[in-house]
Formats: sequence, C-alpha cells, structure tokens
Amino acid sequence: MSKEKIPVLTPPIQRVTLTHLLTRELVKQGIKRFHRITTYEGQNNLPKGKCPVIFVSNHQNGLMDPMMISGLLKQQLHWLTRADVFWNPFVRKFLFKCHGIPIYRKRDLLPDSRERNDVIWDCCIERLDIGAILSLFPEGNHNPQKTIRGIKSGLSDLLGRAVSKYDNLKRLKVIPLGLDYEDYPDFRRRFCLRIGKPIEWVDLYDKKTGKVHFQKLSERIQAAMRNIAVDIRPYEKYDDIIHYVNALRTTEASVEGWTKITRDLDKISNMGNVDDIADAAEKLRKEGFDSNKMRVEAWGLSNGDVRKKKWWAVALKPLSWIANAPTFLQQIFLNIKGDQVKAIAFRSTLKICAGLFVYPITWTIMAAILGGLASGIGFSFFGWSPFFEVFFSFWSFATFGNRFYSWLKGHLHDHNDAVEGELFWNDNKSKALREAWVNYIAVVEKTLLE
Repeated sequence: MSKEKIPVLTPPIQRVTLTHLLTRELVKQGIKRFHRITTYEGQNNLPKGKCPVIFVSNHQNGLMDPMMISGLLKQQLHWLTRADVFWNPFVRKFLFKCHGIPIYRKRDLLPDSRERNDVIWDCCIERLDIGAILSLFPEGNHNPQKTIRGIKSGLSDLLGRAVSKYDNLKRLKVIPLGLDYEDYPDFRRRFCLRIGKPIEWVDLYDKKTGKVHFQKLSERIQAAMRNIAVDIRPYEKYDDIIHYVNALRTTEASVEGWTKITRDLDKISNMGNVDDIADAAEKLRKEGFDSNKMRVEAWGLSNGDVRKKKWWAVALKPLSWIANAPTFLQQIFLNIKGDQVKAIAFRSTLKICAGLFVYPITWTIMAAILGGLASGIGFSFFGWSPFFEVFFSFWSFATFGNRFYSWLKGHLHDHNDAVEGELFWNDNKSKALREAWVNYIAVVEKTLLE
C-alpha cells in the first residue's frame, strides 16, 4: 500500500467486547492443548473491579507470549500491535473488536508517524480511564534467550501522558508478568506464568514536566521482572550458564525453590567474573554435550533428581493413538511445517494458530462425510436419517480424543525423561560426559558459595 493511501487509524474507545470473549476461549483451548501449564501463581496480586491496569512482561516467544497471557488471564487485554497489519479493512475491523491497538514504527517511514501515534496514545489513555487493561512488552521486541533486556521509553511516556490528562489515573496499577517455557516449540512441554506485585511508579511523576522518570521506572520494572522470570546474566556467558538453569527445572519450582533460583542468578550476575563456569561448560561440550539433542532437565543436578517412570502412561499410549486418530495426519503436517520455521520463537505460534482452524475444520468435514454415509445407510435399511447423531458423536470424539492425547503426551515426556536420566547416571557409556556434568555443577555451586 502506498503511503498516500495509508489510513489514519482511530481505534474505538472500549473495555470489553463479545468478539474478544469468544476469541479468547478459542485461544485458551489451543494453548492448553499445546503447552502443559504447570505453574500459574500470583493471582492475588491482580486488582478487583474496573481498575485500570498495565501488564508488563518479558518477551521470548514471538506471538505465543500474548496468546499465553490472553488465554490464561480472565481479563480482556488490550494489545499494541504493529500498524501495518491493520491496513486491510476486514482485518482492521476484526482486530479492533479484539482490542488490537495499532502502533506506528520507525520502519513504517511515515512522515506523520508521531502525530499518528499521538492519536493511539490518547486512545490507550481513554481506554485506561474506563478501566481497560493494557498489556505491553516493555523490552520492545522478542528474544528467545531467557534474559531481561533493556526497557524502552514507551511505558514511562504513556504513564506521564495519562496522569497529565487525567489525574485520577494515578490509581493505575503496573503489574509485572513472568513467562517461562521449558521448551519453546515442543508439544506438551511445561509453561509457567507468575504474576508479580504492583510496581510503584506515581512517585516518579514530575508534575512540572508531565513526565515519569524513565531511568528509575526502568530499573524498577527490571527488578520486578527478575523476581518472577528467569534472567541469565552476564549476557555474554549465557551459553555457559543456561545448562545449569535448565537443570533446575524452573517451570516446576515451588515458591521457596523459585526464591532460591532468583537469588542464585543474582549472585552469579553480580560476581562479574564467571570464567570457571565457562571453562567447565567448555569441558562439557568437549565430552560431546549437545544442548540441541540432550535434555539436562532429564538429568537434574544429581542422581537423586531423576524423575519417576510412569509405566501407566506407556500402557495408555495405544489408546491415545486411537483417540487422536481424527487429528493424527493434521498434527504431523503442522509439526513438519512448524519445525521448518527458522526462528524458534515462531514455531509454536504457527503450530497452534494453524491448529486452531485446521483441526475443527477437518473434524467438521470428516463428521459431515460420516454423517452423510450413515444417513444413506440408515435411510436404506431403517427408514431414518442419523446424520446429526453421527456428526456430533464424531466431533465430540475428535475433540476429547485430541485432548486426551495431549494430556497423556505430557506424562510420556516425564517417563522418557526418567528413562534418559536413569541411563545418563548409570550407563558406563555416559561416564566421561557424566563426570564432566558433575564437575560443571560442582563449579557452579562452588561459585555460589564464594
């Protein structure tokens, strides 16, 4: 679209819509079937009533992050989305109904982008004033590494502008969200969402300038997010530290365990010199360690961390294959296509988004075919048409069969981890690698004691 024809977008002022409600239920079903939600805590930090809220979250997994947040939280969330996806009138109307708010970027190369964004910021403020909930990624973009990056100035600008326009928006709550994935693109791996305590910000507002102190707010946001999300520092040693963090199984950590994890990560980051850890990690790689093929989550920090085998899940595997038969081919196709996506942060997004439409459409077609065949037979031999009975029976079987298959898959992952962990700690073939792993863990733990 030429720049002359790009419309000036003016989103409606709204708090809730029926379209968003229905779409959210669809997304909720998709994410819960694909990911294994093992930890969801901190709901007591959410305000009640029509209190304006801005959620701030770490951003690692592309479009999956907003889907996970929107699907798990009960509130209807309003998201800022790049403006170019709104150019199509039909798409624009749908996104507006789903609380999408366009934001113009520098790469759009629009001479009046600042004026256009002024309209958008005013829209956000008007929605917040009526109790809407805005969700932002203050880092500005996604990165698959488990780190908390620098905070952009957009949030501080919005808060300053909001209070300057409506003084009663000082009641606005800024609440951090922490997202943690066991494995970004893999089916039925664990996911964790932690909700932090509201971040104090009103004292940073300067009435004379009408602005919120950017640097101080950024420091508070980063500190709050580090309490609820994995933040591996120093960044240049990320590839050496991540193995230890993965072995901690952060998506399963209890409240006490999580507190220790964040405390240990802070200690490592404050040491500055972690060359001993880097050397131990290099020795581990020389012994054949490959993070793309080996799961340290299965090994744990010691032999005592090996998971328990779930033979009952193995016994139910054939039944799950039968239950998932109506979805088997579609699932294989989407997995192949999803794994072909080069950016790891978008693989699960493609699989889930496509599945949300491909699965029910194909189920409907198959149900209609089977219903039609049953009707022909029923009409010929019994004088009645069982179309709807067969249609809804098959559709129900496909839906709950896929759900059963998804549920069991998570437990099979645990069983496979148990087998892999037991083999790693007991097989003589793994002796050299095991010794390197034990040395690596010992070096990290020694570093934490210094």
